[in-house]
Amino acid sequence: MLNLPQLKHVETSDPRLADSLRRIVDAVNTLGVGTGVDPAGATESPTPIASLNVIAANGIFDIALTDNSPITRGISYFVESDVTPGFNQPHVYSLGPSRNLRVALGNLTLYWRAYSQYLGSAPSAPVAFGSPPSAVVGGGSAGPALQPSSGSGTAAGTGQQGGSGFGKSLFREEK
Repeated sequence: MLNLPQLKHVETSDPRLADSLRRIVDAVNTLGVGTGVDPAGATESPTPIASLNVIAANGIFDIALTDNSPITRGISYFVESDVTPGFNQPHVYSLGPSRNLRVALGNLTLYWRAYSQYLGSAPSAPVAFGSPPSAVVGGGSAGPALQPSSGSGTAAGTGQQGGSGFGKSLFREEK
């Protein structure tokens, strides 16, 4: 949170200026809390979600996340699927503030994991469906083959940096 340590000194010499500065600090801090960004530094990563449940039938995957931890407005959730339990090239689905996803992917066998992130934080640790990760079969018609993952956020565009959400670094250099 933004803090002005010199405010006490300003208060004695110019109370109106101190009041104005206090209102600005309050407004900036309120905006930071509402958006999940700390105006004076990095926001702490959210606690990992409690669980991930995935069911599938007829090529449709239905995903539900459970997160009972204390959160503030501005949290976003991400789900990843991959054909391997190591999530070497995951496809990332941004859920925003929602904790549910229903997606038609056809007759694929996929592994799933999920995590949360504030815009100004690193992602939480991912939680996989099953321990060790369990594959879920979509069933139904085959549908097209998956295209290579392009990743998400500021992660490299090779799709080989899962668990990145908005990104782990502030910037990504153009390649």
